[in-house]
Amino acid sequence: MSECHDSECRCHRFHDKVALVTGAASGIGQACAVDFAREQAKVAICDVNEEGLEETRQQIEALGGECLVQKVDIRRREEVEAFIAAVLERFGTLDILVNNAGTGQFVPFAFVEDEEYDRVMDINVRGMFYFCRAALPTMMDNDYGKIVNITSIMSVVAGQGQSIYNASKGAAKMLTQGIAVDVSGYNINVNAVGPGMVLTGLTQNMLGDPEQAEWFIERIPKRRIAEPQDIANAVLFLSSDEADYIHGTTLFVDGGMICTRG
Repeated sequence: MSECHDSECRCHRFHDKVALVTGAASGIGQACAVDFAREQAKVAICDVNEEGLEETRQQIEALGGECLVQKVDIRRREEVEAFIAAVLERFGTLDILVNNAGTGQFVPFAFVEDEEYDRVMDINVRGMFYFCRAALPTMMDNDYGKIVNITSIMSVVAGQGQSIYNASKGAAKMLTQGIAVDVSGYNINVNAVGPGMVLTGLTQNMLGDPEQAEWFIERIPKRRIAEPQDIANAVLFLSSDEADYIHGTTLFVDGGMICTRG
């Protein structure tokens, strides 16, 4: 691991903790996984993109971190449960779950096919449900856990051609709150991070157009598009004991973009 010379440095926040990050092959998930390793967590990562997972694994191991890697289709309960079992067999416990895996949708509502609805809801909601349900027994037994779900500002504001995406992220936001209530009495924190416009694989085609990128920048009070690291910073904060009294909430990380959509 990298050395820490500053007495205020937080590079040991997750020493001996076990963190699982879904959708860790790129973007926000990769940034979160690498940061957990940098702060001395043992990391389990999954995705359907095996090439990207290997890249993330290499970054983690370059930091001296320990990493479990597995290809997982989060829409399939048996694959999710098998991965949780593998994490527990390898590391003995699970302290932190980051449900980052997700997909987008840009089809006007009148033209949405059943298959598109199922795809978006299965990836953005069902996968989160499967992972939370599979992880909670261990966290409840340990009387300790941190769950952070990645939602979106689109959980509370509508986007053109994104009706099903809106519905999925709104469901993810409420699932977060519902789980938070249901684990009352346990030392488990359940929260969400709601990104605004972030430069990731889902947005690179749109933001690769300078005019489109400028259109968004003009509507973001901070006057820039977020990088995955901006979101990872918030995820790690909510995963830390510094956020021990934050529970059942969504932290919007959007450069103030949601303020312009009221």
